[in-house]
Amino acid sequence: GESRFPSTCWTAIRDAGDPAASGYRESLERLAATYWRPVYAHFRRRWAKSSEDAKDLTQEFFAALCEKGFLATIEPGLGRFRAYVKAALDNFARLDHRGRGRLKRGGGRKAIPIDDLREFEPSASVPPEQAFDREWSRSVLDQALREMEGIYRAAGLEKAYRLFVLKHIEAPDGEDLSYEALAKRYGLKVTDVTNWLHRARRKLQ
Repeated sequence: GESRFPSTCWTAIRDAGDPAASGYRESLERLAATYWRPVYAHFRRRWAKSSEDAKDLTQEFFAALCEKGFLATIEPGLGRFRAYVKAALDNFARLDHRGRGRLKRGGGRKAIPIDDLREFEPSASVPPEQAFDREWSRSVLDQALREMEGIYRAAGLEKAYRLFVLKHIEAPDGEDLSYEALAKRYGLKVTDVTNWLHRARRKLQ
C-alpha cells in the first residue's frame, strides 16, 4: 500500500530548488527519476492527453518546476511533496500551455533527461485517479532495486541479489520457489537462503 512507501526526501527537494547547492544537479535528476513516470501517467490517464501531448507536458512541467523557483517555496509542514506535485499537475494541465512557446522534445532546453518516455505507457487497467500514485510507487521501488543491485555487486554478492529478485520481485508463476528448492538451485544451505533473503528484505526497506 501507499503508506508503506517513504515520503520524498526533503533534503533532495531543497537542493533541487537551489542552483547554488552542491547537490543541485544530482538532487534534480533524482527527483526526475522518481517522478517522470507518475507525471506522464497523470497527464495521460487523468487528463486523457495523447501520448505526444503528455510527453510535451511532462518536459514542460519539469522545466517549470526547476526553473521558476517552485521548489524553493515548498516546506515539509505543508504536506507531502506528492500531494503538491499532483495539485501542480492539475493546474498545469488546465493551463495546457499550447500556443505559449511549448518546450518540444528535441528542441529548447530540457531540465532533466527523461528520454525513456518513448518506451513507457501507463497501464490502462489502473483507474485514472490512481495512475500517479501507482507509477510513483513503481518508480520508488525501481530506484531502490537499482541502488541495491549496485551495493550487492560492489560487495561481490550478485548471487544473493539474484536470489532475492527471483523470490520476491520476479517470482515466475508455477515455479517452485521454496527455500529448499532455491537452496538446491543456487548450491546453498537452506539456512543460507533464509539469511540472505532476510538481509535483502531489510536492505530493500
